[in-house]
Amino acid sequence: MHEFVAMRDLFEAGGAVPKPLAVSDNAILMHYIGNAQLAAPTLNHVRLEHDEAEALFEEVLRNIKLMLAHDIVHGDLSAHNVLYWSDDITDATITLIDFPQVVNVYGNDQAYNILQRDIQRICEYFAQQGVDRDASALTQTLWQDYVEE
Repeated sequence: MHEFVAMRDLFEAGGAVPKPLAVSDNAILMHYIGNAQLAAPTLNHVRLEHDEAEALFEEVLRNIKLMLAHDIVHGDLSAHNVLYWSDDITDATITLIDFPQVVNVYGNDQAYNILQRDIQRICEYFAQQGVDRDASALTQTLWQDYVEE
């Protein structure tokens, strides 16, 4: 239920997550990302142009900030848990998935380290796409802005 609630709250707040539709004891039914022929691939299977990579990095960052504003950290964020979908280059979107490891920033004494690992993984992927960011500085700034305020 923890994963479902996190996804529902993020979706309702405008997060780039699949719309959660229903939950049972061990499964979450959510909105499908893709089309009839193809499910959206994970970001690690996609090569991006620099301008697109910049925009998608900023969208991932927006979602990390949104999670922090809701007192949570993804816990397993990487290019493996970000879906990429585009019907054409002008309409590319990302969708964050796989939230069972989500942690509360105030309820887990390792939350800062988990956030740092999430940001490091995202920065490593985007560095390969030509977007170079300092993961440590970014983590510290976000933590100060959203958790220590």
